[in-house]
Amino acid sequence: EDELLVAFNIKATLDAISSHIARTGYVNDVRIGEPVAPPDAVDKMHAAIYMASAGVVSLTLSTTIEVHSVVVRLYRRAAFGQGDDAGQVETEMALAVSQVTSNLVGEFDLGATMRNIDIAGQYGQSLSATWGYITIGNTVFRTVDLTVPLVVDESATQAA
Repeated sequence: EDELLVAFNIKATLDAISSHIARTGYVNDVRIGEPVAPPDAVDKMHAAIYMASAGVVSLTLSTTIEVHSVVVRLYRRAAFGQGDDAGQVETEMALAVSQVTSNLVGEFDLGATMRNIDIAGQYGQSLSATWGYITIGNTVFRTVDLTVPLVVDESATQAA
């Protein structure tokens, strides 16, 4: 029995969402992958983009429809007695989430590289935001992880 091998074009997905977030101007810098060291400007908003999952949701003999779930982590130094106002940090984070998600939803197909963002979760995961904290180096950051499920046509290569 032949097995079906599917190879996803993940780089195109990461590049598309990274360049889109960078163009919006809502963050100081955008990097693909989770940072292992704090950014230089810890008092600014930053974004890290990484994959959460990729899977085929529809398959024919010649095409695939896939969902690539990307996490866009927005992060900024948290306010823990460092002269920052916790309310100001929280407000900045909320505004960034609103602006970035509105911009993504408005763009919808990220310049025709994707079919669409699966806003309501037609194929499972919906567009969502989860707040938290992480420590990078010795610095605590306030974070919001935006899970962005992207419906992608025919990026996978099929081989039997």
